[in-house]
Amino acid sequence: MKYKGLIFRMTAIGLSTFITLLFIEIVLRIFGPKYYRFDNRSHEEYYTNPRGYHIPIRKAGRYTVYGLKYNESPEIYRLPDKVLKNSKIKKNLKILGLGDSFTYGRGVKYKDIYLTKLEKLLSQNYGRIGIKNCGMPAADIGDMIRIYLYEVHKKIFPLVVYGFVLNDFGLPGSEEITGLDFIDINNAGNRFNPLRKNLAIVNFVFYSLEKYRLHKITIQAYKNAFKGECGERGFRKLKELNGIIETTGGRLVLMIFPLLYDFEDYPFKEIHTKIIDFCNKENIPVLDLLPSFSQYKAKELWANPTDHHPNEIAHNVAANELYKFLQNNKLLNNISNNKQK
Repeated sequence: MKYKGLIFRMTAIGLSTFITLLFIEIVLRIFGPKYYRFDNRSHEEYYTNPRGYHIPIRKAGRYTVYGLKYNESPEIYRLPDKVLKNSKIKKNLKILGLGDSFTYGRGVKYKDIYLTKLEKLLSQNYGRIGIKNCGMPAADIGDMIRIYLYEVHKKIFPLVVYGFVLNDFGLPGSEEITGLDFIDINNAGNRFNPLRKNLAIVNFVFYSLEKYRLHKITIQAYKNAFKGECGERGFRKLKELNGIIETTGGRLVLMIFPLLYDFEDYPFKEIHTKIIDFCNKENIPVLDLLPSFSQYKAKELWANPTDHHPNEIAHNVAANELYKFLQNNKLLNNISNNKQK
């Protein structure tokens, strides 16, 4: 009888625990953090398509993988000399675009990249002004100098637009940012965890631990990039880039992309202020996209839940803001073929 009572109590405890865990699992599946299927870093292939912007491109077992058609992707335009060899627009190239994957257009169609849209906006009120997009994924400030020096040997560009991202000075301490980086998922070293995908409780535990561990580390890494030796080196390189462009007869315009993260309590405002102050001191026209992007929730501007590059909405905002900025600061006067209508 004694053992029967013990078995009964253990069964009751086990059953109540199971019911409690099942209830928590159901609640977390509805209201808890989501975990999406992906392998590591984004390469314009996604297992979800929440906005219907991408198309099915292949099957991975029972999963559909979404992405872009080849002729819609920036990839087809990475050899501009071949593309432009027999094109009339080559003679009208007046603006050079520099930047990393944000400018390159990771995750968006070529027609939706901000430089492509800017070219179309310019054609409405100015003569045809060709823009050469030299955005390169993972490029930093040093790469911008090398890319510009390569391009300027072939052609002088009166205007150079640099789409600046906050990791362009480097990211000291980034080796500690492993797992799901909530601030910039593009830079997070992460592998798909089937257990997290299938059990919301397990995902919630991992999510909470990662957020506690990574939040401060990641914020501090970005802040450190603009302090001390790293910051001095980065600003020195930016000054060098501006000097080279001026020496070769061009004008640099800097456009700051905010990280697409928590615009309500954005933790990197002081970095934006440092960049703006530097540009004002060096007489570099600077456009900060943070005020315009802050009209949205950060996730509304993601290419995909597993890819925090700017989507077509963000690129459209950037194009319109840049167009107005160039007009208001009379930066198009010396390169337009026609007077403004």
